[in-house]
Amino acid sequence: MASSDNHLAWDPKTLNHTDRPSGFGCLWRHTLTDNTGWSSHPCNHMSNGYKVSLAERSALYNKDHQKIAQRMRLVGEDFGLRSKALKRTWRRFPDSAGSKRKLTLSDFFKKARSSLYWLSRGPEGWHIGAKHLSPVPNQRLKIGGRPQFQPRQNNLQGGYGAFYPYEHNYHHLIPIGAVEEWVVGNGSPGGTTRSDQVVKIILISRWNIHNEKNMILLPQQEFESLIVGLPAHCPWGVPKHAVYQASLEDRLRKLRKMIDKELRQKEHPKEIKVAILNDLNALSETLLEQVKTMPAGAQLTAVIL
Repeated sequence: MASSDNHLAWDPKTLNHTDRPSGFGCLWRHTLTDNTGWSSHPCNHMSNGYKVSLAERSALYNKDHQKIAQRMRLVGEDFGLRSKALKRTWRRFPDSAGSKRKLTLSDFFKKARSSLYWLSRGPEGWHIGAKHLSPVPNQRLKIGGRPQFQPRQNNLQGGYGAFYPYEHNYHHLIPIGAVEEWVVGNGSPGGTTRSDQVVKIILISRWNIHNEKNMILLPQQEFESLIVGLPAHCPWGVPKHAVYQASLEDRLRKLRKMIDKELRQKEHPKEIKVAILNDLNALSETLLEQVKTMPAGAQLTAVIL
């Protein structure tokens, strides 16, 4: 079996594949091998998100965040937290009740001090791709000289990871869980019956859920997102963006119905592959525009489709 064909031989137990998906798409999150091809692997959603953010969307991330934070009266002249930021933090703590871990005020201070350290370095303090030569105080791994927001592969390759310069996430605009439930079908009550035929035709369409169009770089915590001007991903340890994901249900169910109908009617549905690819790429673009206009300083909310 050719290497590219192995990408179709998914393991139904793990919903995973091991080979480089040359010529085919991908629908699942899976571990990538630690080698020289890591950053260019088509399923590396973090690397893809970094590349598109740096090349095409830098205007979203390269604002003068120093002035923005000062104008909002969230920080002082020394970039220490002001009372407005602290009051906002206290108001948000009740929302952490459903999170994986209970965050404390000291957790907030620790995260904020690290991100504000970089913000204080100059107008490029939080800019994507910017390099700072000095390390973060008391953090051994952060030796300086690597681009901000660049994903970390290991000690030698890639950047410093999800906490540099502030805690962030490379978010799938069309989430993996939503595709699994309402397009692929996970067989759960209220979900969609699983269909390997549907899986195969989506993979052959060459749509990769980790592609650049389907990624967006978002702040993880609300404090930073308020300054950046984008919604927060999953703040305060909340494990899911349930409201955002649920709002995609009707739209993705329509796609599944279209695929089912076409598969029943055509023996060799070549045009389905093009339709699937175009439809999902268009949905990613629509979601990107909506996310960009969502309220900053709060978690991702529902989209209107």
